[in-house]
Amino acid sequence: MKRLRLTRARQEEFLRALADTGSITAAVVAAGTSRTRVYELRKVDSVFAVDWDEAEEAATDRLESEARRRAVEGVAEPLVSAGKLVRDDAGQPVVIRRYSDHLLISLLRMHRPVQRATPVRFALPVLSCAADATTAMASITVAVASGEISPSEAAELSKLVEAYVKALEASEFEQRLRVLEAKKDGKRL
Repeated sequence: MKRLRLTRARQEEFLRALADTGSITAAVVAAGTSRTRVYELRKVDSVFAVDWDEAEEAATDRLESEARRRAVEGVAEPLVSAGKLVRDDAGQPVVIRRYSDHLLISLLRMHRPVQRATPVRFALPVLSCAADATTAMASITVAVASGEISPSEAAELSKLVEAYVKALEASEFEQRLRVLEAKKDGKRL
């Protein structure tokens, strides 16, 4: 199929179809042009680029509205039992309304993102050996007792100290193992 020149009318058709469908592929087909042409125009025409962004935003708004409708108002579906359509006494299909909890949760997450914990400002003593963990844990305990940090913040800080000690112990173990292996290899010579 021959792709025609991207006139202003074709640009408007592309943007209208993009706003309706949210699909660049569908929009270029509707406008009778190619992806290459619209992307090239987007690079050089800032007005077209802004219009493109607005069309995509309109498509996203339409999708969000539909997701909200399906989540809150639900979708009517015919009732099927044992592979057969269930009918009422008048012979009409029985319809039930299905709601989408998944869409509702997605919308909530979009509009009310998970709150990140605020950083704790607490001077944790320097940890350079496993023995320093005792001092660090004592500092954490004092900070909880004084109200400087909450018990849950203390629990998170304690996990950091424990993880550090485990990493330190693993490193020390590896070092001792290397020394023993080196001594063993030295005796063979």
